[in-house]
Formats: sequence, C-alpha cells, structure tokens
Amino acid sequence: MRNPPPRAGHRSRGGRRRTRGGAAPLSPPALPPLAVVPPFAARVPSWALAVAAGVLALLLAGGGTAYAVDRRVLLDVDGGRRVVHTYADTVEEVLDAAGVRLREGDAVAPGLGEEVARGGAVVVRSARELTVAIDGGEPETHRVAALTVGQALDQIGLSGEPLELSEKRSAPIPEEGLEVTGERARGVVVLRDRVRREVATTAATVGQVLAENGIEVGEHDIVVPEVDEPAEEGAVVRVTEALAGPRTDEVAIEAETQERETDELEKGEERVVREPEDGVKRVTVLPVLKEGRESEHVLEEEVVEEPVDGIVEVGTAEPGGQEQAAPAEAGGEAGGLNWPALAQCESGGDPSAVNSAGGYYGLYQFSQPTWEAAGGSGSPAAAPPGEQTMRAQRLYDMVGGNWQGQWPECGRHLFD
Repeated sequence: MRNPPPRAGHRSRGGRRRTRGGAAPLSPPALPPLAVVPPFAARVPSWALAVAAGVLALLLAGGGTAYAVDRRVLLDVDGGRRVVHTYADTVEEVLDAAGVRLREGDAVAPGLGEEVARGGAVVVRSARELTVAIDGGEPETHRVAALTVGQALDQIGLSGEPLELSEKRSAPIPEEGLEVTGERARGVVVLRDRVRREVATTAATVGQVLAENGIEVGEHDIVVPEVDEPAEEGAVVRVTEALAGPRTDEVAIEAETQERETDELEKGEERVVREPEDGVKRVTVLPVLKEGRESEHVLEEEVVEEPVDGIVEVGTAEPGGQEQAAPAEAGGEAGGLNWPALAQCESGGDPSAVNSAGGYYGLYQFSQPTWEAAGGSGSPAAAPPGEQTMRAQRLYDMVGGNWQGQWPECGRHLFD
C-alpha cells in the first residue's frame, strides 16, 4: 500500500513545510516557442518568461487505491498571471477550462495540441496591430503577438535596425493597436587628427553629429563640411583643431626674369632692359594640429603688389658680322628726326611698355595693325629697340610725314 500524503503542517522528507492544501512553491519551467493560432502566422521571438509551475497533487479516490491528477498550471494571458486547477491533458483543454477564447493571430506556448507537463505553464499573447512608418515612408501595418514595441520590432524583423522611434521600445502596445514613426540612423565617419570614428546617427547637421559624440568645436577649429551642413549618409567629417588664433604675414612674390634674343648684340653678350621687382602678398595662416604635430593651414592669400618680371636681351649676332642698320635704314626724311625724344614721350623710353588701356605697345606705342602694316610680326613690345625705331621711321615715310595722325600728342618732339 502506498503511503498516504502528508497532512497539512507536517514536515515532508525534504524538510520543507508544505502550505495548507499541500501546495509547494512554483518553479520556472522552460517554455517552448509560441504557436500562432491559424490562419495568421506571426514570427514569435524566443524569450524567457519568469513563471511559476504547479506541482502534482495526488488525491486519494475510491478507498485509497486510485489517484486523479490535478494539474496546477500557471496561465499567463498578456502578462496577467493566475494558477489554474485542471484535469485537462492538452493546452487547448486548459484554455477551454479557464475560459480563454483565442482569436486569429493570437500566439500560444506550448502549442494547442501539446500536453501540459507536470509543473507546466501556458502563455497567451493576443494579436494586435502595430503600424510603423520609417523615414517618412508609407505606414505599414503588422499584426503582432507582442506586449511591447521592442517585442513587436523583433517579430517583424526590425530589432537590429538602428532606429530612432517616436515611442520607447518598452512602451506597451494596447489592444486597439499603436502607430509608431521611426528614422533610420545614417553612417558618418568623423576624422579628428589621427582618430577615426564611425558613428550611426539621426542628427540633422554635422554640428549635431559632433555634439552627440562629445566633440566640442573651438572658435577657430576647421570643420569640413561646415557645422551647419546636413549630415548625409556616408559623409566624412574632418575636424582640424586650431592651436591658436590666425595671424597675417606679408610675403614676397618672387619676380622672374625673361630672356629675349637680339641681333644688336653679339653672341655671349647680354643687356638688362628691365630689372625684376618682387611683389608682395598678405597670407593669413592658422596654427593647427596635424598628424600629431603643429602645422600651419593657409586660410587666405591677397596680392598687394604684383611682381614685375625683369627683361634681359641676349645677343645672337656673329662676332665681326655686319651690324644691324640704324634708324637711317628706313631712309628718307625720317632718318634725321629726333626719335629718342618721341620714344621718351610715348613710352618713357621703355621698349616693352604696354598701354594700361591696352592695344598699344613698345617705344612708339604701335597698335598691332599699324605694326604689321610697317612690316613687323609678333608683339611690338617683344621686338628689339632698333627694330621698333626702324619700323617707326618706315611708318613715318609710308604716311608721307603725317606724324599728327600717328602720334598726335608726342609727334612734335621729332623736331626737338
């Protein structure tokens, strides 16, 4: 004969005092995945739910020779828990006995046809609607068996998305449903000297991205793109730290020296026509940290004085050869006039002079068409001084001595 169950208040073999009615404290069982009531299918996460389980109570029946099993089952319906006393064998029978009616899309664990194990538990999650709109797109409605926004996102495949939501993930989803908006985070790379940081952000501007990552931008720091620019997907933000304020220095612009050939000089001989003059520019620089060292970043350059290139004539005549004809080569009356005086008035005696208004060149301020009419080629200011005088004399003869039409202001000096 089996030993009768211990009386209330009697200490059992394990030393634990049973409560009135013979029930022992419940222990959490391992739960199988939730099953969704057809015809809807919902992806249900695997979570651990802390529940209590009932123990088997052997009730003596019929003279002490037969027993009936009272399955104490912990029933959890949408987070509300109660202990159900039942002799049912399956989950479906347990729910029927407890008066729980399932709707389409509700999730149950274990499945409806599963047997209720000793010390078991049954979990029911009612289906409800979660409407989600991401990045301003069309709202999508999902039927989920979840109590919170976070659980629902897990079911619809958005648990791993870096989203900024209008509701907290711990927010409950009421039975009538919930609408949630979200914005996906954008990937941005922040470079600050030798430090590279890849961040996910929903910030609107570059400055907000830096602020939310603890990067303070100083007054003179250089940020590219600028802090008020939008923080776009894949953007690379470069932050250059200023070590002090900007300063402005005047720097020389080195002038160059041009060489031009002349047959007025023998080979090997040179003549300085114009000395080079350096220009000046103002340069504003900012001391910055670059590659871990102090460096200078140029903020602005402004030219104050343009440089003036020097001119040196290099001889091409063979030694002992025939010298180039002087102004008299043009012949006629022109050979006896005072051409140096005319040149001094027209150009200050500078064979490379160019009129500030443009269009007139050289000692005698030829226009290009007039120069070519006198047999010249190229720019008059690039020709040797002797050739310029010869062409001027030829022009004088071509116009029959009408110097007023060619040099109306300075022509009178031909007769000084």
